[in-house]
Amino acid sequence: MNEFMKKYSYSSVKLFVTQMAISLFGLVLAIACAAIGKTAQIVVSAFAVLFYLFLIYTAIWEVGSKDKFGIEYEKFEAKPLTGLYIGLLANSINLVLALVITLGLSFGDGGILSTVGALCGSVAIFIEGMYSGLLSIHVGGAPLNSFWYPYFLITIPAIATSAYAYYAGIKGIHFTKIMVPENPEEAEIRKEKKKARNKEE
Repeated sequence: MNEFMKKYSYSSVKLFVTQMAISLFGLVLAIACAAIGKTAQIVVSAFAVLFYLFLIYTAIWEVGSKDKFGIEYEKFEAKPLTGLYIGLLANSINLVLALVITLGLSFGDGGILSTVGALCGSVAIFIEGMYSGLLSIHVGGAPLNSFWYPYFLITIPAIATSAYAYYAGIKGIHFTKIMVPENPEEAEIRKEKKKARNKEE
């Protein structure tokens, strides 16, 4: 655990900072589209979520790509679930908020737990603002943000993206060349190999 935290805690914090930035972006878009209508809010919210997942993918793909170099040339053990753990750590605050919200809605009965749950709901909307438009969708006559389960569900895309991105990085899998961050160590090795081949020729 200590080794994991030392090596990947920065990546997890970076993901959370990215979440905060996209959350504000999503909230601003949702507020700006409020006058246009609910459909516009949902569309821009979906766009903000996809952009957020894209940023997660590129960031964690790079982490996996760097570890691929270590696995191949320094011979340390591959751990494909690392991306999942990074995603869980980055979303730990979101998951804690979801748990408190669930407790407040399920067992609060209008007391202090309900108040704390409602406060955590407001915090969750603020730090996960990219989902605000989607959470405003009404199900059974009430918006999704009035139920407990959406607060858990909205953490799944980020965690799943982080898990897959790391696996894709250590395997060298990518969708397009545009999405492939440059790995300086591998670039240097390729350069040295090319020089060696030129000398042999």
